[in-house]
Amino acid sequence: MKLAQAPVLLALTLSAALACAKPPQRVMSLSLCTDQLVLNLLPPSRITSVTYLSRDRDQSYLNAMAWRVGVNHADPEEVVRQRPDLVIAGTFARPDTRRLLRAVGVPVLELPPPDSFDDIRRQMRKLGHVLGVEARAEELVRHMDATLARLAQESPKRRISIVGWDGGGSVPGKGTLFDAIVTAAGAVNLGAQPGVDSTRFDTEQLLMIHPDLLAYGDASITHPALYNSPLRHPLVQRLYRGRQVAYPELLYSCGLPQSADAAAQLRRVMLSAMAGSSPP
Repeated sequence: MKLAQAPVLLALTLSAALACAKPPQRVMSLSLCTDQLVLNLLPPSRITSVTYLSRDRDQSYLNAMAWRVGVNHADPEEVVRQRPDLVIAGTFARPDTRRLLRAVGVPVLELPPPDSFDDIRRQMRKLGHVLGVEARAEELVRHMDATLARLAQESPKRRISIVGWDGGGSVPGKGTLFDAIVTAAGAVNLGAQPGVDSTRFDTEQLLMIHPDLLAYGDASITHPALYNSPLRHPLVQRLYRGRQVAYPELLYSCGLPQSADAAAQLRRVMLSAMAGSSPP
């Protein structure tokens, strides 16, 4: 068996086992993305804790809800103390904690980050089944699908091109949730076009393909740093004044039903930016 298949098979096996038993009543989350899923689906009475990051309004979409439950720092000792029926974690959560929990028999469900709205749809339904909250999961999926359908019916009249660029050189390309959201918003992600290097992107490459808009995660620009200093390059500032769009980073990286709302927000922001400034 390939190592890359192991987490997936483990998750499927765990899902089948949990489906045969009473839905877990004490659920603990060990990563920021799974925090948002648990907070979306369960009442506070069924959540032992989420990570402390979920109370940070700059990082968490559901920060207000996170204050209604306990928090953890993804330490094994906290899991032992809180005695959850099920621990949910992302595939990037602390591996030492996940290994220890499996070794002592604590059920762990690992969820990879979705790369598309189809992935979000499947993950929500799977988790809703495991937790015994299928109706709530379907409600969230319906809202997401209705938002996507509305966006598809009202496409922008002109082609708008976007690059996800924070100055650090990394550009989200094809097969990413960023690309799915940009496409749903009715724009073209130039980082996903044929012939474009979607892993490294310097200032010169940006100027060569001259997108209509620059998009960067809101968390990327909060604190000035060397990696995002190209965003403050005089030429970039002059050419893209009024055409730099900050997006809610968590909704583009975690993959939630609300990621469709992020696409609707991007549609509004990009149309406003295009109406208010001249092309670069």
